[in-house]
Amino acid sequence: MNIVALLTSALFIGAVVLGLLIADAIVSIVDARRVLDDDDQPDTLTRHRVRELSWTVVVTAALAVLVAFGVDSAARFVWDEDRPVVGAYILLGVTLLCFVIGIAAVVAVVRRERPTYARIRRDLRDRSSFTLDSEELAEFEERFDRADRLRARRSQGALVLRAVGVAVLIALAVLAALTFPFGVAFGFGAAAVVGAAAFVVTIRARAIAHAAYQAVLESQRAEVAALLERARIPARGRVPGLGNRVARALAILREQQK
Repeated sequence: MNIVALLTSALFIGAVVLGLLIADAIVSIVDARRVLDDDDQPDTLTRHRVRELSWTVVVTAALAVLVAFGVDSAARFVWDEDRPVVGAYILLGVTLLCFVIGIAAVVAVVRRERPTYARIRRDLRDRSSFTLDSEELAEFEERFDRADRLRARRSQGALVLRAVGVAVLIALAVLAALTFPFGVAFGFGAAAVVGAAAFVVTIRARAIAHAAYQAVLESQRAEVAALLERARIPARGRVPGLGNRVARALAILREQQK
């Protein structure tokens, strides 16, 4: 067993996972204190730029290290051992790994829940001085139903990923206790404790943020429901052809005043 390679890999994986857990805990605390209903910025509630930036920095740094090791290993196989096929496979594997991680990151960002209640409220306020026709009213009601469905669909993927991160740190600590000297094993054990503490802090902060977030959404939903109910009133009392008769009456009145 190559102890040096094993220790290097363990240190790299542990540092990346611990960095992600600590960054997630810090961002979760920030999120728990900044859940506000901003009329001018409907995306404020769910588009957490700090979280995106922190995760992007850590993941990009990890990918940079992987790419550097992959390129170096491929170059050694090509130039030192005269095995270009193996080097090409290593480069292909590193490329595919980076591509998969990049695609997963893009999908995670694109599929983020959007504050549709705030958007509907803004659009209804913009149309408050006009009468909505039946098609426009149906479109707003469909958007309202979609917002309810999105709100009810709460993903647990983030919790699972955090738990996996803690499990990885614990596994590395056990491996270090069985393989490496006491000083190294103690460092991995301390990292596992810090990661577990960051996990607990994150769960607590996310629970507080979720409660505040749901309170804001409930307030937005009530306002949207009231605006939609007010928009339905003219549609209920509308008489077919009334607009044309009113226009003709106004035209006749203008002719009489000439």
